[in-house]
Amino acid sequence: MNKLTLPNGRDFFYIDKLTALYVYNEIFGDNVYLKHGIEVNKGDTIFDIGANIGLFSLYICQKAPDIKIYAFEPIKIIFEVLTANLTDLPCVIKKHNIGLSDVNAETGINYYSKVSADSAIVPFDMEQKVDKYVENYKEAVCKDFPMAKVVPKFLRKRVVRSFLTKLYKAEKVPCTLRRLSKIIQENHVDKINLLKVDAENYERQVVNGIEDRDWDKIDQISMEVHEHIRNGKNLLKSLIFLLESKGFTTTVGEEDISAKLGVFMLYAKK
Repeated sequence: MNKLTLPNGRDFFYIDKLTALYVYNEIFGDNVYLKHGIEVNKGDTIFDIGANIGLFSLYICQKAPDIKIYAFEPIKIIFEVLTANLTDLPCVIKKHNIGLSDVNAETGINYYSKVSADSAIVPFDMEQKVDKYVENYKEAVCKDFPMAKVVPKFLRKRVVRSFLTKLYKAEKVPCTLRRLSKIIQENHVDKINLLKVDAENYERQVVNGIEDRDWDKIDQISMEVHEHIRNGKNLLKSLIFLLESKGFTTTVGEEDISAKLGVFMLYAKK
């Protein structure tokens, strides 16, 4: 288990530094899950779905003490790092080494050791992802890798594909799936002040695991929506329709390059 000191001075365990620093900036710098009116207050109950190494749970624990967090991370090696990070905090955290879905099942998940936060049951569509990166080459590639500017245009697609193929080399590992409503029932949860969903191409399955009787328990949702999967073109529109039919007002965040790459932040409030 690796350890680094984050920009805020806290020592933190991690698997790959790329994930640790990227997710840190996303949460502590950009405050990505708490925009467009989404807020966390003292005493709230939070569901952190796709908790990864625990940075979001840590962030909101520091932001609003005395909250209760249900953190879900399906991959065992990542869950062990999450457990090491979420200790001695001023809040109650119930950690679950499971994924959430519309079924209770055992399955396999693609674990990407070089970009562990992107590990996914449903992989992205490589051709679509390559095309998006090439279309937005300056922002999506050169910003993080300035030397990429010297690659001539006719070679960029090949270079991007080669890079992504190496970065996303998968190891299939076991994963337990549970329905969200079953977790709500077992833990006698009567209110979810914030449902944070970052399930890496699996958000539709997560929300399909919520039974009708439980939608009224949810006040706010921050959800990352991935359209860069096969047949994912209208996923954002479909999820907006679903959430609005459940009484939410929705906002799509398009503040950074992610939206141009087919990954959107969707915010919903009652």
